Formats: sequence, structure tokens, C-alpha cells
Amino acid sequence: MVSLAESRGCYPAALPGRCLRSDPVKAIYLLPLLALGGCAYNQAPIVDLNGKDQAQYEQDYAYCQEYALKVDKGEAAKVGAANSAAVGAGGGAVVGAIENGLEGALIGAAVGAAAGGAYGAAEGSVRATETQALVLRNCLKEKGYKVYDVAN
Repeated sequence: MVSLAESRGCYPAALPGRCLRSDPVKAIYLLPLLALGGCAYNQAPIVDLNGKDQAQYEQDYAYCQEYALKVDKGEAAKVGAANSAAVGAGGGAVVGAIENGLEGALIGAAVGAAAGGAYGAAEGSVRATETQALVLRNCLKEKGYKVYDVAN
């Protein structure tokens, strides 16, 4: 059952007798959508093997793949999370302050930091995966293979 205060857009706040005009918990529902951004497409490279030894290609591919794994996805995710959490906290604090003063700013900052951190971690991971794919393809090119799905 919805209370009269909630029907007017007023949600319970941390301080008794106060309320928020927007429900900060609703922002939590966006987190799974943000996490989907971390699902990266990592297709095997398109390589012309005409006149090439398949066994040698497999060795070269394994070497290049190992080399590409040196791109640190964990570090990229941490940096992305930290940067986006800071931006999200700032933005959330501003919106919260406009909505409900200091209390809204505090709640907005917390929700913004959580959402920004989740988005930043996913984005950092995606970028690192893209870099890994590029390193793999460039390594194969350096080994003399014609790789079709990389910019020249």
C-alpha cells in the first residue's frame, strides 16, 4: 500500500520527518544494464592462411594471444571504476542537492558513485578487451600474416 507521502513523490529519508522527491533505489535497477556493457565481443581474427602452414599459424597465434594477455583488464577496470565513480558521485550530489538539499546530495553522491563505478569498470574492461584484440591482430601481422579485420 502506497502512503500519501509516496503518492505525492515523497520517499522516506534518513532523517525522521524528511522525505526525498525521487527514489534513489530506482537507480540500482540500472546496474544490470550497465553491467551488460562489460560483455565484449572477442571474435578470432580473420586471417588469410593461403600458402601458410597451419601448424606454424597455430604456434604463432598462441604466442600472439599470450602476448595480448599482457594487457591488464583488471587494472583498466579499476581505473575506469575509480574515474567514473568520482564523476557519478559529483553528478549525483548535484542532482540530489537540487531535489532535496544536503540529504539529497549525500544520497545522490552515494548512488551516483555506485552507478558510475559499475559503468566505469565495465567500460574499462571493454576497452582493455578491444586493446587485447588489436595487439593480437598486430602481432599476427608482424609475423607475416594477412589480417583482414584490423586497420592498416
